Amino acid sequence: MSQNVSNPADLPTQRGEGWNAISAGWHEWIPHMRMWYAPATNLMLDLADMGPGDRILDIAAGDCDQSIAAAERVGPDGYILAIDLAEDMLEIGAKLAADTGLSNIETRVMDGQNLNLPENSFDAAICRFGLMFFPNPSQTIRGIARVLKPTGRVAVVIYQDDGEPEFTETVSTIREHLNIPQNPVSAANLGSPERLHEALEAGGLHDVETHLLILPIRLNSADDCVRYLQSTSPTIASLISDLGPSDRRNVWEKVLRALQIYETDAGFRVDHKVIVGAGRVDQANSSGC
Repeated sequence: MSQNVSNPADLPTQRGEGWNAISAGWHEWIPHMRMWYAPATNLMLDLADMGPGDRILDIAAGDCDQSIAAAERVGPDGYILAIDLAEDMLEIGAKLAADTGLSNIETRVMDGQNLNLPENSFDAAICRFGLMFFPNPSQTIRGIARVLKPTGRVAVVIYQDDGEPEFTETVSTIREHLNIPQNPVSAANLGSPERLHEALEAGGLHDVETHLLILPIRLNSADDCVRYLQSTSPTIASLISDLGPSDRRNVWEKVLRALQIYETDAGFRVDHKVIVGAGRVDQANSSGC
């Protein structure tokens, strides 16, 4: 999920407990999210240029959905290290991998901003909907580049600014209900192809490319969307955490009414705008740049 708050340092997504708290609900929605985001996931894996036997680092891996897709590409001789601060999410991911019959995925609790890993140990790194949560994305990319082999590749997926209309509408409605100022600041200010391109280059990557994708999100009704948001967003959970049961019901009724603008005769319809970016470390030639 894309999260925007007025103080990025207070993002619940910067702390593992925020994701742990919604891990069970997140797991329930995995089949939907896998289908919704498949084009972005597949493009990210394509741009990472991974092949059989490769070693891949998955940063902010969460439930390991994209880790599993990567593991299938690198095959039994390859290796995926999936890291995240949320141990409950990683536990779900490890179980999903085991249920899929994959033995080439390792999960480890680790901060993507402080990689405790040896240099030159991975062929590529991926990060789906994670880089936008780090306060200094370029510094994070430099840390990732350190653990990649020369000419290793980094591929990421982020949301464009306001790329989730239903999320933006929900947060705005809740803020209005709670009398919290609007116009929140993007956590990492990455939400355009140009800004992501700049951040990847500032992180030391070469041959950077970015791609904007429009992904159709389809649900039966606005009620379904409310249940989805209640189950999967630590930011929304944090915003309403101090409300009593009655006030929570009131705010969710307001959210439901606000989201009904996206209902059609065919059901609930929104489009998500996401950006896939990638670049090559090219450590062998970087000294001459």
